Amino acid sequence: MKKPYVIHKDDRDSIQMGSNVKITYLRKSEGEYSILVHMKSGGSFPMHEHVGGEEIFVVEGTVQIGELELTQGDYFYSPPGYCEEAKANHECTMLISSAKGLQTSLTK
Repeated sequence: MKKPYVIHKDDRDSIQMGSNVKITYLRKSEGEYSILVHMKSGGSFPMHEHVGGEEIFVVEGTVQIGELELTQGDYFYSPPGYCEEAKANHECTMLISSAKGLQTSLTK
């Protein structure tokens, strides 16, 4: 049986992806993950596909996913095979989780 755990705010490690995107893993195991994605204004996250669906909750700010604009408190479900770029016109933070991981390569 796996044990519960806590990651305190000051104990999180982040990965910088480009100049405007930072990812923080909260949970990562075989085929599953939960991450915080922080994007500064002008940041973007490249298109990619998921074997399973992906859930996105906007913690703060505004993000554009395809033609949709999501703001603080909005929830977005991306079904398997859905593929759109996420862009931040304003600074934002999203909680993203997936139960079956990513495809092995970016689509574009």
